[in-house]
Amino acid sequence: MEVKTKLLVSLYFVIALLALLTTWIHLPAYLGSGIVEANIQFWKDALFNANPAGKFLVIDILFLAFACNIWMIIEGRRLGVKYIYAYVAGGVLIAISVAFPLFMAARELKRASHESPLESYKIKVVDVLVLLCLFLVTLFAAVVVL
Repeated sequence: MEVKTKLLVSLYFVIALLALLTTWIHLPAYLGSGIVEANIQFWKDALFNANPAGKFLVIDILFLAFACNIWMIIEGRRLGVKYIYAYVAGGVLIAISVAFPLFMAARELKRASHESPLESYKIKVVDVLVLLCLFLVTLFAAVVVL
């Protein structure tokens, strides 16, 4: 593996780790209620109890996350990256700022290995359905906070 690839993969891992540490430090306030209640309260705070700047950032991140998910699925299929939906789920359940750099690291490692033909890939029906659901949730959140 090239030094450039090693450095880029390392950088993506550092970004993911820093994103995890700096986002999840805010979660203890929500964790006493259980996973379902914690998620409900988190999204209420993010979408309804936030000031206009906070709402702007939430909607901005949701649309960015949706675009990242489209690209991760398409690029993941093109390169044959395994466990694509682990990155999508990680973006939803952990943080897109963690999941996306991890996907980018996996992508670079796959590209460096030259194991799969880059020209052949097929988007699956499940990919379209997952992306449609993510889009509808994103659009719903954007409209609800208006």
